Amino acid sequence: MITNSAQTTGIRHPYAWRTALRKRLPWFLIDLGVAQKGKDCGVVGAAHHWYNIEGTHSGCYHCREVREGGLWEAKPEVGSD
Repeated sequence: MITNSAQTTGIRHPYAWRTALRKRLPWFLIDLGVAQKGKDCGVVGAAHHWYNIEGTHSGCYHCREVREGGLWEAKPEVGSD
């Protein structure tokens, strides 16, 4: 389960609709660019929600941001740097 600031504040993440759409689309449509990830959650004032990439990097579910380290284990960000 993803815990995020939107669940506690009632504000929906600005890129959540894209993430929900990507869960339902076939991969070939995603590869064609339908419902691409946003550029950066921080630009729109939203928190990143991290997942594990091969145990060494963290990727955001909603945007293209990838960072080194296990951020998926940490508490979700409020805003971005």
